[in-house]
Amino acid sequence: MTQSEEIVTIKGESQKTLESVFFYNKNMEVSYRMNMEDREQIEIRLSHPNVTEVETYQMIFMLQGNIRVTKTGSNSTFAEINTHQHNLCRLPFKATRMLVNNADDMICINISTAFLNRFLPSDHPAYKKLLVENRSENPLSLSAINMQITPEISTILQMLTNFTESSFADQLLLESKAIELFALQIVQFEQMQKSKMPAMLKKSEIGRMYEAREILINQTGEQLSLRNLAHLVGTNEFNLKRDFKLLFGKTVFAYLNQHKMEKAKAMLIDEDITISEISKRMGYKHATHFTNAFKKHFNFLPNKIKSGKFSLLLFMEDFIAFFENFEFFAL
Repeated sequence: MTQSEEIVTIKGESQKTLESVFFYNKNMEVSYRMNMEDREQIEIRLSHPNVTEVETYQMIFMLQGNIRVTKTGSNSTFAEINTHQHNLCRLPFKATRMLVNNADDMICINISTAFLNRFLPSDHPAYKKLLVENRSENPLSLSAINMQITPEISTILQMLTNFTESSFADQLLLESKAIELFALQIVQFEQMQKSKMPAMLKKSEIGRMYEAREILINQTGEQLSLRNLAHLVGTNEFNLKRDFKLLFGKTVFAYLNQHKMEKAKAMLIDEDITISEISKRMGYKHATHFTNAFKKHFNFLPNKIKSGKFSLLLFMEDFIAFFENFEFFAL
């Protein structure tokens, strides 16, 4: 092999390392610093051993709490992400710090410029926003308004909490699910770009909608009417329907149905439980009603999962799709 061929090989492997979500995050260097005035608050800074990497792009999913992105040496907040919200942020290493509290619960996945160049078309609004416009040393958020964690996103995040890095399959799972989360972020970003609805709700209205959401997904017994749910959170039925869809992107009952179906699918995959028992937990009087709703939502019957065939199918689909769209390699 000639010297030039060796250089090409090294560059090629370096490029693939940066494109790989697993290896990019594995090599990320993270430092923590406690605020002496407020010992609950932790400052986080990132860096990467590859000298060509001067910034990272971080998918931030806030399950509980609050994260603030500020410029080093400044108290100005460039992004603030709260409970049940997510965003994709460009974080220059030297100029960025993130502030969180000990009790906060979040999942952050770093992706590289090489990853974005591979999966985003150069004429896409997200590409222009992140990689072309505002090329300063300041942090930047993809969406000016934080996006909401949907039941679909929540299910993927729950799956990633069990990630162990112990096997090739685990690494493959991280790659495929990170790409899926990235795709869902881009979809929400596109929807918000097209939306003609008001961009921002008042803080009090947002609080009511989050309260309505918690009541909705935690209710037991008979399903609440929209009127009763609205009264419980101090608003009326019209405002509830309008504000809930604006904040979460779905009607109240469409959101509840998606939440139930995603939760049921996760239980079928992860737990030794009968379809009849899941039907009861999801609030259905008859298992056939649950089965029909599940089939309508996912386009396959729940017994496919219980038979074990669907779990294999899921893995194979992830495996095939990943190798079609992403050239994985091992160091």
